[in-house]
Amino acid sequence: MQESLISRTHPTEYDELLNIINSPDPSGAVILGGLGIGKTTLVEAVLAASGRSEPVMRLYCAPSLSNVPHGALSPYLGGLESIEDAVTVLRELNTTLLAPIPHQGARIIVVEDAQYLDAQSCFVLSLLVENDVVKVIAVGTGTLAEGSPLSTLCELPAFVRIHLQPLDLAGIKEAAQAVAGRKLSEGTIRIIERVSGGNPRVVEAFVASCIDQGILYQDETLLQEPAVHEPVWIIAQALPEIDARLRALGREFLRLVSDEERRTLQLLALAGPQCKAVLDECSLPYRRLVDSDDLEVRGEKVLVRSTLLQRIFRALASVQQNAELQELWAAAISSLAMQPTAREILWCLDLGVDVPSEQILRRATQAAEELNFHVALRLCLLGQLSQHHEEGALLEAKVLLGMGHHYAARAHLLRIIEHLTDLDLLGQAYALLLEVTSCIEIDGQELESILDRWEAAVAHHGDKVAVGRFLALHADASRTLSFWLNVNSPFGQSPSVQEMRDFLESPDLNIQARIIGAMTLSDLYSATGSCRDALDLLMPTLQLLKEETVFGSLYEVRVFFRIGWNLLFAGEYDRAQELIEQYRGTRLWIIDQYRGAISLLEGIKDLLQGRVRQALEKIAEAVTELRTLDPTQVLALACNLYRMLLCNLALPQPVALQRDLEEERINGAPLTTGQLREKSSEYRILARGFAAGIGSAYPGERLRDFPLIEREFLFNKTRQLPDEKLLHGREAEQLRTLAAQQQGSRAQLLLQLINLRASGDTEALEKLSVEALQKSEYLVAVESLARAAERHVAAGDQRSCGALLRRAASLIELHDMDPGKYLTRVLAMTALTAREAEIVDLARQGLNNAQIARSLVLSQRTVEGHIYRVFSKLGINERSELKRIST
Repeated sequence: MQESLISRTHPTEYDELLNIINSPDPSGAVILGGLGIGKTTLVEAVLAASGRSEPVMRLYCAPSLSNVPHGALSPYLGGLESIEDAVTVLRELNTTLLAPIPHQGARIIVVEDAQYLDAQSCFVLSLLVENDVVKVIAVGTGTLAEGSPLSTLCELPAFVRIHLQPLDLAGIKEAAQAVAGRKLSEGTIRIIERVSGGNPRVVEAFVASCIDQGILYQDETLLQEPAVHEPVWIIAQALPEIDARLRALGREFLRLVSDEERRTLQLLALAGPQCKAVLDECSLPYRRLVDSDDLEVRGEKVLVRSTLLQRIFRALASVQQNAELQELWAAAISSLAMQPTAREILWCLDLGVDVPSEQILRRATQAAEELNFHVALRLCLLGQLSQHHEEGALLEAKVLLGMGHHYAARAHLLRIIEHLTDLDLLGQAYALLLEVTSCIEIDGQELESILDRWEAAVAHHGDKVAVGRFLALHADASRTLSFWLNVNSPFGQSPSVQEMRDFLESPDLNIQARIIGAMTLSDLYSATGSCRDALDLLMPTLQLLKEETVFGSLYEVRVFFRIGWNLLFAGEYDRAQELIEQYRGTRLWIIDQYRGAISLLEGIKDLLQGRVRQALEKIAEAVTELRTLDPTQVLALACNLYRMLLCNLALPQPVALQRDLEEERINGAPLTTGQLREKSSEYRILARGFAAGIGSAYPGERLRDFPLIEREFLFNKTRQLPDEKLLHGREAEQLRTLAAQQQGSRAQLLLQLINLRASGDTEALEKLSVEALQKSEYLVAVESLARAAERHVAAGDQRSCGALLRRAASLIELHDMDPGKYLTRVLAMTALTAREAEIVDLARQGLNNAQIARSLVLSQRTVEGHIYRVFSKLGINERSELKRIST
């Protein structure tokens, strides 16, 4: 990394080492950290910053030299017959190396792999430092072993110990974007954090390989104008192929550890995280690697900190090493009477080891429930579960669906329903087929055909109890599908809320129908503004999914988004943010599943709180992420929000985005990756609501059919109108009616605002701004202040107007809001003229009116008039207040 990047990603360590090198007193440093963490790069950056491109001496330590007296110094002592005497060694160093060099500040000796430093070399180096001849920078991995030569060096008062930690999220962003040369999405940065473990060398190699392999993706259908929002790039595939660059990195890392530590790393790479007891049973060392942050401990499990290094080490393991480690590991878990994990079983299958299919099925199911779909799918395929178990065949379909491969899931389900004999499993397969087909496209004829085949599948079955369960499931699915289609398509009549509530309250309703039904009813609530009713329905559903983990992998991300949506539109921003933080995830596959939904919720939050430009940027990020994976099925909603924001900002719609939408509506073609595109979610009720708002309503629909979304469009429109014009239009009454009928503090505050704008109560508007600010409704707060300010100026009270507008401007700046045309115009009332700004600047310097008048060649009376007008505009009473106010 460049010097400037090091100073940004490790500022404390950088400044500390620079101070040591520039200090006139005897000093040195021991720099510790993991493999590739950036220790040597830090030293080189600091040397360059201090004007010393190269040290006077660079020592390379090694295990083979650690027992040789003065072994680390031996390359510089070739003129001596014997290098055992310390005095002779010191004299040789002074005469042959150090003395002839002109003194240009402190001479620097850098010691690489200092953990292998021999005691005699350490003694000589300490003398050189204490005598202020050189400064020693010792670079080592791990921690200091008690009693080691390096630990004795650290005990000297002149030495400072610096432990280089893995990069934090901000540091990873700096490093990754420096390599990429472009802006990366927050979800991508979090993937890089998990993949790299915060190791800067791994960050650089990962990003470079992603660029080379073409998996760093930019959505070219979006606006490509950095002045509007900077184009964002995402990692479309969480882990790249292990190419030559990554293999070279892995070999370098393995070269820097002992043979036994290499075996530890390879075992953890091949078998996945291991209990400490297993590593101890295998006599494999791990504690030093944990201390140096190369390994991570979670509970009793030890794992490679970087997911990418784990894959690299696995790719570098030879067939022989693989077999030897598998034999060692198998003996250890047998001795400890432990059961293998999903990752361990996958390792065994890769090596051709026989594993009972029942065990494979259990672990594949567990992996799917944990959203580790890639491991689950490989277990299904390598274990040939579709051939051995009907449960395995159904599990494979669920995994494909969880991965977003809807077309592959449908093809698989169509195959297995011809062979399933267990009626319960066959019923589940038909239910999944119904859901998958309805997600791909709304084809009423095909859905009706599936229902007919489902019902006919038990025509000649003799088990009446099983048939009864099968037909009950069919009836639940048929009813659920009917509700879902009528809510999430523009072609049907929306069911009544009471009808759906009655259906969900049935005690015999199966779990899958209950989950889908709850989400469908919550969508109906959301569209009408009954946000709290939706939350009352979704919170128990989320708890149900945590208990019924088999369904959690399919539906939890969808429920999460709906909860976040309703919290935001209810005005519960803190709770929404807590929910988002809870679901950001630390595991790679969870980050990947949730990142698009999280970006969209964050964009909506920005929009509701008045940060329009930030909202546009975040929603563009969401669109890009959802195009690669859309388990929440909200891509069309995100695209319509993006189009709406462009309209609000009077920006043109990108031709590619419009063309892409038209192509979707014509043929609904899937991406070549098998993921769904915008077509799959364009009929969802919330997406249709925003389509109506931007003039693209479906036949027979209008914006008024979506009350919550109509409320937001009306609020945005009425914000731009002066109160006089608002009173003569229909918008105020429409907004008043909608807000009065809807739930949440946001609706209540919008209702208060619209009512107060029609009244003459200026004091109540000021109180409303305080209440709105307490609930983080910043737009309502600044609107209230601006409207109240206008009334003050109309009453001739310019000073009160200035004070309120100053508060409004402060809020806009503090929360980075886009004020809009109306607020911009009102705020201009407090703008100072060039002459007034000049006078204020002199007044802040302490000049009185007479002095200002002489400086500007004006009369004192003219200056006094300007000062009076400035006080009125800014709403202040005393000259001293000018210093606290930005103008």
